[in-house]
Amino acid sequence: MSTERKTAPNALWAYLLQKDLPASRAFAATSMIPAVAPVDRTNTSMRMLIHDMQATLEKFSTRVDTLLTNVKDAKTEVVNCNRISESEHERVLDEISNSSKKVQTELKACMGAPSQTSALELVQKSQSSAENSIQALDKRIDAIQTVFHVFATKPALSLVHSTDRL
Repeated sequence: MSTERKTAPNALWAYLLQKDLPASRAFAATSMIPAVAPVDRTNTSMRMLIHDMQATLEKFSTRVDTLLTNVKDAKTEVVNCNRISESEHERVLDEISNSSKKVQTELKACMGAPSQTSALELVQKSQSSAENSIQALDKRIDAIQTVFHVFATKPALSLVHSTDRL
């Protein structure tokens, strides 16, 4: 039986079969068998932490991706809402403008031409003719004042011209 244990082709079988061996042989057999657990516990802990960190980062990245997708969707919705509100605003303004034009045309149709329009035109014509008359009078007054001013400043010339005529 001991020969079967020494020729075990697999290290696992060798480890499992060594339980039956005496203590001295168990010590010799264990040196040939590789360790089942890792020898470097620090590296094992670091690997476990790295794997945990990687899993956490993957979860975080999926959450960030969904968040960014939701933000993008929200942004497009806001743009759509702005566009819709602007179009509604323009539609309401057009509707108000059309309504006011309609009311104005209806009022004109109901009222007709005001009765004072002919009298107002007559007043405007008389006012313009009065303004023309006033402007003509202003020109005559200016001409008279210039002649008076010439005679008042140069009395000797006016006498010389008057003696030449005699």
